[in-house]
Amino acid sequence: MMRQYFKGFVPETFGFFRGIRDNNNHEWFEAHRDEYKKYVQTPMKELSAELTDGMLSIDEQFITGGRTVSRIRRDTRFSNDKTLYKSVSWLVFKRPNADWCDAPAYFVEIGAERYVWGMGFYSAKSATMRRFREMIDTDTKRFADAVSFYGSDSGQPFSLQGDEYKRRPSGSGNDLFAEWYGRKNLFMVAERDNDESIYGNGFAGMLLEGFFSLAPLYRFLLEASREPVA
Repeated sequence: MMRQYFKGFVPETFGFFRGIRDNNNHEWFEAHRDEYKKYVQTPMKELSAELTDGMLSIDEQFITGGRTVSRIRRDTRFSNDKTLYKSVSWLVFKRPNADWCDAPAYFVEIGAERYVWGMGFYSAKSATMRRFREMIDTDTKRFADAVSFYGSDSGQPFSLQGDEYKRRPSGSGNDLFAEWYGRKNLFMVAERDNDESIYGNGFAGMLLEGFFSLAPLYRFLLEASREPVA
């Protein structure tokens, strides 16, 4: 029988997020460190463990384990925002890559009021998006299959997001995929208010169902992000 790691979040999880958002200082965090470990860090690691087998079936090269979960302390060295702590927690499934911003990844973010999950680029290079458009033009059927889950009447939760060009790039001739062509960056995201599902052990299954639907598109984006072999 498969071991179940994740049991769901609890109200104290979101109480901690509200607390650190309103009291973002070292003294408050140290006074509530045990709450962070019990109600945020531990269930996030359990959620990551629960998702791992399914995510490895999408890409066996994904990083797994504790490295998937964000740290609470922010890196303020190169930021104008000197806020010490994150008021959300997230986990990311991505390949080990020095240039991780330009490779697609899956993510889940939990906050005080809402949770967000999806897949895409953090910050794709222009060359990556150019290859993406070229792949759509040369392998149109494969792309159509990869995004067949997407549509206003499909019932799926994700929306297409990412900065757009003011003018559609030249050389992209298929009007059917116009909303994909015009992106400087691209990611699929779903966002919901914290609801009953987040408290139960079925939360991981719901996430996986969405992640599996994105898998063909993930593989398409992964190929676009690779430098072509000379």
